[in-house]
Amino acid sequence: MANENDGQEVVRLEQQVSFYSGPLPPPEMMRAYEDIHPGSADRILTLVEQEQKQRAFYENRGLIFGFVAAICLIALSAYVVSLGFAWQSVGVVIGSIAGTAGTFVYSNRARRQELREKREALQKPPRPPELPDKSNQSDS
Repeated sequence: MANENDGQEVVRLEQQVSFYSGPLPPPEMMRAYEDIHPGSADRILTLVEQEQKQRAFYENRGLIFGFVAAICLIALSAYVVSLGFAWQSVGVVIGSIAGTAGTFVYSNRARRQELREKREALQKPPRPPELPDKSNQSDS
């Protein structure tokens, strides 16, 4: 009984792709890092902790700056009213509210766009690697 593949080469190609998101790799990958270089998992955890602390620091700083700016604008408005320019004071308040709202809307839009791009990237199947073209290779 003759084999169907006599004289033909059969190539089987497999590809495994995995994705993760977040500051920490999955446990299997952490274990692999630790096997390759002992102490690397601890270094990764330390880096993630430092990043979280830094992010919290800058977020708090932004909140404090926003609060101080709002208080300054309220004081400026009160001063403009005391000078007899009530309508101009309203302009200062409306301008500050519009600026704050614009910043909020812009940052939320950018964050949503970034999340949308990440989701789309995860949904796209990975491109399979190119198979070597045997017709162009000469027999050595």
